[in-house]
Amino acid sequence: MAKDISLKQVVTYWPLYFFVVPSALLVATFSYFPAGSAIYHSAFRWNGNTIKIFIGAANFQKALGTPLYWILTLLVTMTMIYQSQKKTTFATTMKMVCGLGMPLLNLIVLFRIRPPENILVGPMLLTALIWAGIWFFLRWRMDNDSELRGVVTFFCFMLGGSAALTSMGLEGNFAWSVTNLIAGLFLWFAVGKKGKVFKLDGMRIGQSLIGVGIFVWSLAQNAGGEVALWSGFSVIATLVVANLVKMIPSITTAVVVNRLKSEAANYWYRVLFVVPMIIPGMVYLLLWKFFFESGGLFNLVLRKTGIMHLIYVYDFWSENGIFIGLNEAAKMSMGDVLNAASTAAPAWLGSPELVLPAFIIWGFPWVGVVGVLIYLAGLQSIDQAIYEAADLDGVGAFGKFMNIELPLILTQVRINLVLMIIGTLQMYGMILILFGDAGGPNGKMMVPGLLMFRSAFVEGYAGYACSIGLILFFLILVLTEINNRFVRVEK
Repeated sequence: MAKDISLKQVVTYWPLYFFVVPSALLVATFSYFPAGSAIYHSAFRWNGNTIKIFIGAANFQKALGTPLYWILTLLVTMTMIYQSQKKTTFATTMKMVCGLGMPLLNLIVLFRIRPPENILVGPMLLTALIWAGIWFFLRWRMDNDSELRGVVTFFCFMLGGSAALTSMGLEGNFAWSVTNLIAGLFLWFAVGKKGKVFKLDGMRIGQSLIGVGIFVWSLAQNAGGEVALWSGFSVIATLVVANLVKMIPSITTAVVVNRLKSEAANYWYRVLFVVPMIIPGMVYLLLWKFFFESGGLFNLVLRKTGIMHLIYVYDFWSENGIFIGLNEAAKMSMGDVLNAASTAAPAWLGSPELVLPAFIIWGFPWVGVVGVLIYLAGLQSIDQAIYEAADLDGVGAFGKFMNIELPLILTQVRINLVLMIIGTLQMYGMILILFGDAGGPNGKMMVPGLLMFRSAFVEGYAGYACSIGLILFFLILVLTEINNRFVRVEK
């Protein structure tokens, strides 16, 4: 707790403040001065050296497009965030407008600009069946009175519905708008009239925030800004969602290690998770690059396990043309497809269609060393009396996780979530090492951080790079505020 210090005490003990001055100077020199310089130079056409011409907001207009749209969108977004948890009539109306109006407006605009084409029913049914299985399994493992059953249904419907519609051939933004609008109509008008509904207001807030995000994304695609910047943000959005899923193995591993009865085994498992931290990151990167080569271990595993055959059959059936060209597929039988899969060696890091899935698979089984240790620290602080009470009530292993362990480590989950979002948005070093400043095949992995690096050090547009950095800063700020507001820790 902060302690008030009187002016008399400051005068008396003023020599002690000299111990703070070196640290304050270092922070100001290496943190605040570069940030202030970036803010200043974002208003200039600057090459990082001698050329510096004041151009006002031109750099931001080049990146974002029409500025008026973005000002209005920023006002709507911030109003939505700060009104989301209030119970007033204005806050409820705001949430309903964002949740229903924005996806509906998005659908109308997208339908007029780019109407759907080439609808594929088969892949949609398969994707929907997979997500229905995931939903059924999660619901089956939960207690009938669990407050998370409704939340699981909502997120499975949002993710599964959008994935199914995308597999039909619909544009991703269009698919998310349809799914979000259906979820909004159900949450605002159908739910709550019968039976008991858990976490209803939270699901409505989540649906409204998704509606705002969809609208912002449509605006980014059609406001006339930097195409490479916003295609990079689409890659980042995909990686953020993938990294959210990748947090699950780390949490699961920490729970399993924490439940070990033997203290010696618990200790040695912690040691084993610390050992990989001494391996240089460059070695780790080069190993995975070797795995993804055409003749590497990854393709060998896929062929030996039969997964490659399933991938080729699905690609042939869905007519995606990723592994088998459409012209070749028209002349092939199912036997030809299976034979081709037996000798297949796709270049995962050399194909525009495969490089992003390769980055998602990268690091499998996704057990983060630091994440496991952070979760373990939170789990070991839980009082054993809580577990004993759960045992007396007959709570199973999964019930203990959902009702005891997960709620009590949400502080650690929130910390890792913020760090993950910041790290993913700022990521570009690994892409730069693997592909150079071109961003991979056809620039598919040209993320905002790499575009900022390329603009400053290759093309000589350091002022424009500063403006991209500020856009990243404000986006991280908004996402961190959303995380702090909605990832609640209730113990």
